[in-house]
Amino acid sequence: MSDLARIAPREPLRGRSPEAATVSIDLVDLRDTPADADASASLAESLHNGTAMLSVVIALLNEEENLDDLYARLKAVLCHMAPVHEILFVDDGSRDQSHCRLMRIWRSDPTVTVIRFRRNFGKAAALSAGFDRVRGDVVAMIDADLQDQPEELPKLVAKLDEGYDLVTGWKKNRKDPLSKRVPSRVFNRTVSAYFKIRIHDFNCGLKVMRGDVARSLRLYGEMHRFIPVMAATSGFTVGECEVVHKPRLHGASKYGARRLLTGGYDFLASILLTRFYQKPLHFFGTLGLMMLLAGTALGGYTVIQMMLGVSHHVLGALSSILLVAGVQVICTGLIGEMVAHASYHNTPRYVLSELHRARSTTQDEVVGV
Repeated sequence: MSDLARIAPREPLRGRSPEAATVSIDLVDLRDTPADADASASLAESLHNGTAMLSVVIALLNEEENLDDLYARLKAVLCHMAPVHEILFVDDGSRDQSHCRLMRIWRSDPTVTVIRFRRNFGKAAALSAGFDRVRGDVVAMIDADLQDQPEELPKLVAKLDEGYDLVTGWKKNRKDPLSKRVPSRVFNRTVSAYFKIRIHDFNCGLKVMRGDVARSLRLYGEMHRFIPVMAATSGFTVGECEVVHKPRLHGASKYGARRLLTGGYDFLASILLTRFYQKPLHFFGTLGLMMLLAGTALGGYTVIQMMLGVSHHVLGALSSILLVAGVQVICTGLIGEMVAHASYHNTPRYVLSELHRARSTTQDEVVGV
């Protein structure tokens, strides 16, 4: 917890003492995923009648002008659709008055948790801090800039009831400048085509998911853009729902031209982490082998040309570079395999959908003796 300046303890939600509420924040990871109280009821019905909890995670940075309106609108929606709920604000190192406003909200509402970072660690880290502490059967995430509307949450939960594990919003009529819309469209189409996930908007800030999805996510860097990809590659079903998108009224966007460059890096990282995380040699070995074949072919061509009296010094140097680089890339894959083996017991290798344990431990009990 050294990365966090303060975690405001949750006030009692269901008659628990303040001490118990504080402990639950720290020990939530040890609790099993809540079971559905009424398997026959839809999620929307379970949330409405209070047999299921809805958790909302809000990662924010310098959003003081939006927080009061966001909280008021979100609270009105939650009181109607999910009487049993919690709201987790994660302040990612804001330098304005965001934290002061959050603390005022926290003092007035026992269902609110405030997490504050010592400095700006990024949106992925902020979401991760929230997901690590959610207790809900259903988990929603929404940005604090009010471009995504809290009133859309019931629609996404209804979509979740169609059998999906995660539903992401689709900003079909996006109210952003062209400089943001065009790169976003290229990014979404590229990711959708490569991973074969048929959704239009991977990075929408409004998402709803089942609790076990949120608790299985491991976010860092800027991997929050690939939450649907990470969920899908873990075996969860992913869908989308068209949502209303509004222009930003207060504050400034936290993303600039730098995002165009980092997006490519993150895409490559997502491929490595989802397709080749436990078999890095398959990626680096294939790349290295292609370089070796290209270097060999180019070297053979150069030798033939030299035998004919034609000298190609540049092609000869390029062939040597490809051969050496190919060997180095394959060695990188071998080192990756060693690292993957060394961390075998510390990394999740699968995600369970169900586990039905044996109800008896002896044959006598099975036959009724």
